[in-house]
Amino acid sequence: MFETEGWAGGRRRGYANEEIPDHLPPSNQGAIPVVVRLVDKQNGVHYRPAEARRWNRTHVMVAFRGVHPDTGQRCDILAWLRAEDVYWVLHAEDVRRA
Repeated sequence: MFETEGWAGGRRRGYANEEIPDHLPPSNQGAIPVVVRLVDKQNGVHYRPAEARRWNRTHVMVAFRGVHPDTGQRCDILAWLRAEDVYWVLHAEDVRRA
């Protein structure tokens, strides 16, 4: 249920589809419930609920719940994703099985 994978030496390893935009909004703009598409070695392409916190025309910074593997404390995992990997509504045709 909580993200514990993707940590190495106390630091989180990123997702393959993370990308920091050229222009970063200076502060959080909200907490909009979304579904995000993530790509990593362990789970491949997968989807999870998150909150959109900052955004511009091309990218969205999202947050989702995680558990730090060393401390066991819950934490927000933040990731910048391209806007096309963030969904307000996820339709069946948006999800493709490999």
